[in-house]
Amino acid sequence: LTTDEWKIILKKSWEAGIPHVIFTGGEPTIRPDLTELLQICEDLGQVTGLITNGYRLTEKDYLQNLLSAGLDHILVTFNPANAQAWESIRDIMPQDVHTTIHLTLDEKNISEIATTFSRLQELHVSHLSLTTTKPELHDSLLKIRNLAAEMGFNLVWNLPVPYSHYNPVALETQSDFNAHKGAVKGWIYVEPDGDVLPE
Repeated sequence: LTTDEWKIILKKSWEAGIPHVIFTGGEPTIRPDLTELLQICEDLGQVTGLITNGYRLTEKDYLQNLLSAGLDHILVTFNPANAQAWESIRDIMPQDVHTTIHLTLDEKNISEIATTFSRLQELHVSHLSLTTTKPELHDSLLKIRNLAAEMGFNLVWNLPVPYSHYNPVALETQSDFNAHKGAVKGWIYVEPDGDVLPE
C-alpha cells in the first residue's frame, strides 16, 4: 500500500475505536515511510509499537526519528549470534522507550543462554520474551524461564503476535494456546495489499 492508503487505514482504524497499532512484517523498518506512519498515529492519539530485528535501529538518527514520531514500544526479535543485533540493543536501551527482547530458543542458543542473559543484563535489558518452536525443548524452556527469573528479568507474554505454542505461560498452565487469544476482543491483520484478515 502507498503512504496515502495507509493514512486512510490508520484514520479509519482510529475512528472505529482501535487505540493501538503495532507495525510488524516481514521487517517494517524497510518501509521508507515508517516514521511518517508513526507520526500519523501519534497525531490521532494511537499507541504504537514496532516488532523488528532491530538492525536498522543502529542508525541513531533513524531511531531518534522513530521515537520523535511517537513510537511507544519495541519488541526486538533477537538473534544472539548476530553482532548487529547486539549493537541495536546497545543503542535502544538508553532510550526512553519500553523494550522487550524476544528470543526463540533452539539447540544452538540454549547452550550459551547464561552468557547471553549476562550480556543482556549488562545492557540493562529488563524485559524478555521466550519461546521455542520445538516441543522437545519444553523442559529446557522451563529451566531457562526459571533462570531468567532468578537473574531478575521480567518475563513478558502479552505479546502482540503468538510466536509459538511453546511459551512459558502455555507450558506452565498446560493450556491450549489457541483456546485463548489474550485480553482482547479480536485480532486482525492488515496485509501489505490492504486485505484485512482475522487471526
